[in-house]
Amino acid sequence: MVSQRELFSVKEFEFTIRFTAGADPVMDLFHEYPTLRLRNATCTVSGNALWRVDHVDGPAGAISAFDDVFLDEDRCNECLDDRCCSGRREYKVLDRRPTARTVYTYHDRTDRCCVAPAMVTDYIGDGVVFESERTDSTYRWHVLSPIETSLDPLFDRFESTLRTGLQLDIDHLGDAELWRNKTQPAFPQ
Repeated sequence: MVSQRELFSVKEFEFTIRFTAGADPVMDLFHEYPTLRLRNATCTVSGNALWRVDHVDGPAGAISAFDDVFLDEDRCNECLDDRCCSGRREYKVLDRRPTARTVYTYHDRTDRCCVAPAMVTDYIGDGVVFESERTDSTYRWHVLSPIETSLDPLFDRFESTLRTGLQLDIDHLGDAELWRNKTQPAFPQ
């Protein structure tokens, strides 16, 4: 019998998108409120839609400003390019506290938007697992992939679509390390 390890190997990569002030209304909140932090609890992508649950915490004023900006269904919080995203977004606040929110997002027609998880899934295919975090001026992605392939075309596509004020940094490419040593629960106790 072949062990699971021999069937395929899991690779991981990390990349960060850096935002200059004024380049993105959501990321401007993280510039304005340095202790504001958004962590992705789960992110699922199909051929044409994205679902995710995010937890954001910070000072009460930051959370109030977050509601005003992030929950606006007319603006794409994930788009990385200059085009006007034609996808539809819906947000549902699952948990509301003075200094925290847990938000469910449904985003359809992602094939018409330049969003990181959809671009990665389009390139790699099924089986991709995402973890992300927004702090300060950075949106960091940690990705597990079930395939071994060059990611250069993917990163070239990212760089060619990023709007002015955004920069891509590739942080890590290689074998999957033990996530349990570096991940934290998305929802604090």
